[in-house]
Amino acid sequence: LPSPLPGHDLPTIIHHSIVDTSAVILNCLLLLAIIQRSPKSLGSYKVLLISSAIIDLLSSFCMLLMMIRVIPAGFSLSYVYDGPCACVSGIFCHCIYTVMISTCSQSVFLIALSFFYRLYILGRSAPTNNAVFGICLIVFIPNLMVLTTFMFTLADSNDVRALLRELRPEYVLDDYVVEGHISIFNPLTIFAILAMTMPIGPTLIIIFIIRKRVLKLLSAHSAKMSGRTADMHSALARVLTLQSLLLVFFSGAVVSYALCQFEIMCSPVQEHFIMESLSFIAFLAPMITIYCITSYKQ
Repeated sequence: LPSPLPGHDLPTIIHHSIVDTSAVILNCLLLLAIIQRSPKSLGSYKVLLISSAIIDLLSSFCMLLMMIRVIPAGFSLSYVYDGPCACVSGIFCHCIYTVMISTCSQSVFLIALSFFYRLYILGRSAPTNNAVFGICLIVFIPNLMVLTTFMFTLADSNDVRALLRELRPEYVLDDYVVEGHISIFNPLTIFAILAMTMPIGPTLIIIFIIRKRVLKLLSAHSAKMSGRTADMHSALARVLTLQSLLLVFFSGAVVSYALCQFEIMCSPVQEHFIMESLSFIAFLAPMITIYCITSYKQ
């Protein structure tokens, strides 16, 4: 890293150090609470909670290691790393970045899957743990494809630096670890970008449609449930509703990226914000779950 640090780098390092470290701790606490204090009425839904906590833990840990700045410029896409991974190598940082982007869209899919689960069990027997785990693996297939292909899409770092000097001559990046792609239209690169950005809109629509149906059925079936079961359904519906609102941070990251990539509006602060915005999801999601489920909060 350069010395002294540019003004836009220091806030980012502070942000990731505080938010991502807190997210790692909170998700570890949530995992412990799920394993030790889950009520029997949760049933196989515990598998979904564990999956979401692990995904968020992995996401926040990767963010902490990278502290990445994303620079979309023209048809290129570059990554500047301020985090500890830069002490190893650019390739190592890119591998961590690949893991991180696969977890981000997976957390969105798991929220949608959780709503489907709640809709399914209202009036039906709960699926087995193995069935829920198997569905989680199936949902992970698109991100597994990203995970196994995006690692091999990097251009030579010297070529990336040369292109950035041409497209962003005002940026001084000689003292940073820089990796990236000369063109986003490389098939594997564009596949990863589309896999990250395209599902957010349709998934949000599906989430809010299913949420409406869940709340309607929950209201209709509440008279037939015991008080404890009804409270648990209500608490989990509240958790999912609040977590679905966190997708505004995902939307903010996508919008910031698109504004930069299409040369509409871009700045170093905005480039940092793309990933800073995503880091709030893994930070706030465990807080919501712990707060809303009484046994975890206790």
